[in-house]
Amino acid sequence: MKTGNFTRITFKPDLKKFGLHEGLNDDIIALLTKRAYDIAGTTDQRIKVRLNGEDLPIKNFGDYVDLYLKTKEVEDLPKIVQPKDDRWEVVCSLSDGQFNQVSFVNSICTTKGGTHVDYIAN
Repeated sequence: MKTGNFTRITFKPDLKKFGLHEGLNDDIIALLTKRAYDIAGTTDQRIKVRLNGEDLPIKNFGDYVDLYLKTKEVEDLPKIVQPKDDRWEVVCSLSDGQFNQVSFVNSICTTKGGTHVDYIAN
């Protein structure tokens, strides 16, 4: 590991306090894993995100988007990438007949969309 200035954030939940005597269940682990990937994809690319001791392979928003768009079902679909500016980073692609969105505001996933999604969609 390089030496120098850095900030390390470690999550160690008090399982007893939250009544999780058996440990974290699969749903909580999946949620925390998704959040780690979200952070890796929506923060500055100089930030390294590690999960369970391993660096996540997500270095930027494009890498994160590819998690959704580089699957067998959709790998050949075109995607439109708006050039990044100081406020927005936008990628659009085709979906399976209905509108779907994955969006973030201040690196927080906005699962129900919002006016920012309406603005881009319109």
